[in-house]
Amino acid sequence: MDNNTKYCSVFNSDSSETVAYNNPLFPAYVVYGLLSSYPDYSSVSHWHKDLEFILIKRGTMTYNVNGRLIELEEGSGIMVNSYQLHYGFSAEHNECEFVCILLSPELLQVNDWFYQNYIEAVTENSAYPYLYLSRNGWMSSVMEKLDEIYDSFGKVPAEPLSYFELMEDYFMLMKILYENLDIGSQTRKPESTDLSSLRSMMTYIEEHYMEHITLADIALSGACCKSKCSLLFKKYLRDTPITYTTKLRLRKSLSTLLDSNSSIADIAYEYGFSGASYYCETFKKYYGMPPLIYKKNQPA
Repeated sequence: MDNNTKYCSVFNSDSSETVAYNNPLFPAYVVYGLLSSYPDYSSVSHWHKDLEFILIKRGTMTYNVNGRLIELEEGSGIMVNSYQLHYGFSAEHNECEFVCILLSPELLQVNDWFYQNYIEAVTENSAYPYLYLSRNGWMSSVMEKLDEIYDSFGKVPAEPLSYFELMEDYFMLMKILYENLDIGSQTRKPESTDLSSLRSMMTYIEEHYMEHITLADIALSGACCKSKCSLLFKKYLRDTPITYTTKLRLRKSLSTLLDSNSSIADIAYEYGFSGASYYCETFKKYYGMPPLIYKKNQPA
């Protein structure tokens, strides 16, 4: 896999991610990535049903899972369970090389009984929103299976037999997790009211970011007061609602900035900024350079 491969994804209005699988007909995504390929060295807070595994090959990264920050160092990793809000970033803009593996639990849906009792018992277990992975103890076996999945499937295009190899490794990976996690004493709980409210507010921002929206508008969409709204964004996303909205507008504007000849003024108004000067000022604040210099520096 080319080390410069960028993470390709589509984010929906509810902040869920439509994953761009290696093969659109087979729900597995395996890629080697660089954190510097993301604007501001940060991915977007999102969720998906797929299990997500990150293996740090060089450097460091911070992972935010439901507002909890996990520091990942070279040789370590993380598993993010189904439906959890998460994203990786480096506040210091340090480079990080990593392997990203997303695997749909539905690949293991042999039948409903097996899936509910052995797969969902892991993937929808409220006790394990994430697992910090190391190469010690039983987790070393998890890391070995992930290495094997990358070695067999991290090629473009994948070899025909690598689909069999991935399925074999995925079943064994889930077996290791099922054997070593405290499955029997845990119950699957519904999502918390706070997370449901936050998802509603994130959806509202996604659907209305091109308009003038206020803190009161955002709070109303989550059926909470303004102070609770601000508290939830700080707790789970480490941003204020307005800063989150601003960063979303900037990210959305990148596609037009990089792929069109639109003027800065047109881009600013299209993505909810009050004018070209404010757009440029805000862009430089978060991306370290004016938009036209950023565009010039991007590889062809």
